[in-house]
Amino acid sequence: MSEGFQHATPVSIPYATLISSSIPLDTLEQAFGPTSLGILVVTDLPQHFSDLRKKLLSYASLLGRLPKETLEKYELPEKNFLVGWSCGKERLGNGEIDKLKGSWYANVGEGGREGNVWVDEDVEKNMKGFRITMEELCHFIVDTAKLVARACDTFSAAHIPDYTPSFLESMIADSQTTKARLLHYYPSDEAPTSADSWCGTHLDHGCLTGLTSALWTDESTLSDKAKADDIVELDSAPDPEAGLYIHGRDGALYKVGIPRNGLGFQTGEALEKITRGGLKAVPHFVKGTRPGVGLESNPGAKIARNTLAVFTQPNLDVKVDGEKTFEVFQREIIERNTTY
Repeated sequence: MSEGFQHATPVSIPYATLISSSIPLDTLEQAFGPTSLGILVVTDLPQHFSDLRKKLLSYASLLGRLPKETLEKYELPEKNFLVGWSCGKERLGNGEIDKLKGSWYANVGEGGREGNVWVDEDVEKNMKGFRITMEELCHFIVDTAKLVARACDTFSAAHIPDYTPSFLESMIADSQTTKARLLHYYPSDEAPTSADSWCGTHLDHGCLTGLTSALWTDESTLSDKAKADDIVELDSAPDPEAGLYIHGRDGALYKVGIPRNGLGFQTGEALEKITRGGLKAVPHFVKGTRPGVGLESNPGAKIARNTLAVFTQPNLDVKVDGEKTFEVFQREIIERNTTY
């Protein structure tokens, strides 16, 4: 895959501009219009965000190193493995079971948090602070998503006939289904079998997805007693081709980066259905690292990738496709992509 893709710089706006609701309409057109990538990056976020991001993404490496029998205590098959720990429960686009990453899911929508499960921090002492860090960061991302939704509403009102004013902002504010996914891509010595080996090409099935930049780290020197502060973030992925890719609406493939002090927001499939194609979902995937690439001076390195995605979603009774509710729409996707 050394050829055939382009580097893209997503449309970005400073956090202060987002708060002031003073985004020019042509900027929104570039971010969400018919020829756009469908992603908007909010930059210059408060230092508090950067601190929470580093800490939470560091916990992802610690989670991935917990014993299998410990992690199994936090698996909830009755919740379709979409609360707590999940690994090996999904299928990639090629039909293979995805064992390359582990995930911690939490419900973060208003009124939907009571069903969560959390690591016992009194037992797993190196995870102390995990729950509060994830809750605080997700709360900030959801609040920022509401502001991005307000911008989407402005764009949609100007381009989509009969668009309901403030629809998306209200949907996110009232959502009881918004879900966060903390992802840990395990180090691997195996060469990728396809470009989208770490996360197959897909559409997020919600409305707006908030994405942190990935934290890349070398886990080869970590001890079993390592804490979040012991995780050292690399300047970038050793393999320059590893990371997030978007299939553009022009048919081209783009590699996209999100700065550490920024959040990316991309549109999902439910939003495309609700707006009758006015806002298009973003096909994307993650390419893994190639063994040894960029590690000539450190051949024993074990490179992991950690990130957080927050999926803002409609409530279950919202109609997203004709008479089909989001509950049915979501269930069909889960059944198609899971192994159980």
